[in-house]
Amino acid sequence: MTRRTTTAVLGAFVVLIVVGWASPVGAHTEFGSSDPADGATVAAGRDTVTISFTNEAAASGEGFVVLDPNLGERSPSTVETPEVGVFVLSFSPALSPGEIGVRWTVKAPDAHAIEGAFAFTVEAPAGAQPDTSTSGDGAEPALDEFLSEGGTSSSGRTIANVGRFVAMGATMVAVGFLVFALTVMRGTRPELRLLLFWIRRAGLFVVVGTVIDGLGQVIFESGDGLSAVLDPAAYSEALSTSLGLALLLRLVGGGIVTVGARVSMVHAHSARDRLRGVSAALPIGAGSTRVADHPADYWDDHDVAWDLDRHGLPVALGFALLLISHTFDDHTVTEGNRFLTGTASGLHVLAAAVWAGGVAALALIVRRRARRGEPTHALVMVTRYSIVATIALVAVALLGAFLAVVILDSPSELWTTDWGRFLMAKTAVIAVAVGLGAHNHHVIVPALEASEEDETAVARLRATLRNEVIVLVLVTGLTALLVRAASTLQ
Repeated sequence: MTRRTTTAVLGAFVVLIVVGWASPVGAHTEFGSSDPADGATVAAGRDTVTISFTNEAAASGEGFVVLDPNLGERSPSTVETPEVGVFVLSFSPALSPGEIGVRWTVKAPDAHAIEGAFAFTVEAPAGAQPDTSTSGDGAEPALDEFLSEGGTSSSGRTIANVGRFVAMGATMVAVGFLVFALTVMRGTRPELRLLLFWIRRAGLFVVVGTVIDGLGQVIFESGDGLSAVLDPAAYSEALSTSLGLALLLRLVGGGIVTVGARVSMVHAHSARDRLRGVSAALPIGAGSTRVADHPADYWDDHDVAWDLDRHGLPVALGFALLLISHTFDDHTVTEGNRFLTGTASGLHVLAAAVWAGGVAALALIVRRRARRGEPTHALVMVTRYSIVATIALVAVALLGAFLAVVILDSPSELWTTDWGRFLMAKTAVIAVAVGLGAHNHHVIVPALEASEEDETAVARLRATLRNEVIVLVLVTGLTALLVRAASTLQ
């Protein structure tokens, strides 16, 4: 298959994904009600339990289990779904008199499992002698233990979160380094090859993180612990969903980036300067001297730039798949209009990657030049990157606010749900990163304008960039947790 044919096939695949992605969806899935309700007392002979959810749901993991005071743990004889999100559990024989515990695990439309438990009491038949065989000190702890146990694996959740963090961080590096190389970077061939090296390695880590994420999801949803890794049915159950499609897109996208990323170098004097036009049109960026004011012949004769030509189309599709994958899991599957929310989520990841990955790339290049005793061109690099960072930061803020409005039903969910708390923590950490950027803008850039290669100013810039990278790593971790918390809004 030729390169052109391969590109056409991948392009058609992306179009099909986007077309299938544009359907509207409703609100997030959460527990609605039960009959009997939690804490209720019902007449003897009860043989059904009804559990209702606020949106589409499917049994997952252990599904529905009750603790019968006489018969122990029981699964329903039949489970019927008379309408979307409603499950009628039937038991034969009927539930025994006494306290009944009910534990449920279901899968929301975003493919993440949610779980819960409640209890009610079945009265003894009229005239029957009370059964005291399970009463006393041993009964309540047994029921409490049953209700507190989950139908999912906590180790699986941890593994999935680790994989998600690795894949998310690698995506930030791959996308951020690519945009930095295409827009900001002017330097030597070894420097551009260094950026390419890390882009390819980041693609590999996307693949590794996605595999870990998928294995963790299988373990988590099965509820069977690590043994689920050897069970083919567990993979079918956990990954034949929109989340499975998201992981597949990440695997393919990461693989394309790993093996297909290439660099076409052109002389810096003849390269298309995408930032010059932006600088001339918009008053953004650090420093008193705009990028548009830099002389065209500023660069040395050996300086080159990265140009994206036709050989870069496959890797461009690889990056597109990475970004589109974020429209098939988390809140984009369950909140608002799928097209709008999914587009906002993908663009939010793109903007965050351009910002976070760009900071890391800038820190890497400035550090390399300083350690090799070469001119850092720190002022020009910072002023060029500040244009990209400003646009990305505005996009992160606007898209993040939009997603928060779509996902949260009320302001109180900012502090009453995991998603809201993670969002506030992420916002606080981003504020720290913004503060470090403002310090660069107002303190370090003026010092560099006075003397671009001043050792003290360059050292302070490197230290600030290093701290900003550390803070943005924390932001990436919180983002990974934020995505997985979206399905547990209560």
